[in-house]
Amino acid sequence: MLRFDKPDAAWLKYVTRNRTGIQIDDDYDIVSGPVANDNTMPVLNLYFKGAYSEEEALRRLLPQRLKDQFAMKTEAALGCLTFLEVQIV
Repeated sequence: MLRFDKPDAAWLKYVTRNRTGIQIDDDYDIVSGPVANDNTMPVLNLYFKGAYSEEEALRRLLPQRLKDQFAMKTEAALGCLTFLEVQIV
C-alpha cells in the first residue's frame, strides 16, 4: 500500500505521473491520499504546463481541504473489501 498523508511533493509527483500518462501501472495494491478531483485540476493543469512551480502548486492546493481517496488497483485489494449494505437515498 502506498499512502500519502497530505498533498506534498511526493504526492504531486505521483499524481503528475498518473495524470500525464507517464506512469499508469505500479506495484501497489492500494494507493490512498488526498483526492485530485475537478476542484484541483485548474491548479494541477497549470503545474503540468509549467506555469506553477511545485511549491506554488502545493501552496494553492493546501487550503482546499482535500479529502482522502482509496484506489483499489488489484484483484487482491478488491478481495479485502466486504459488502455491508446498500442504502437507497
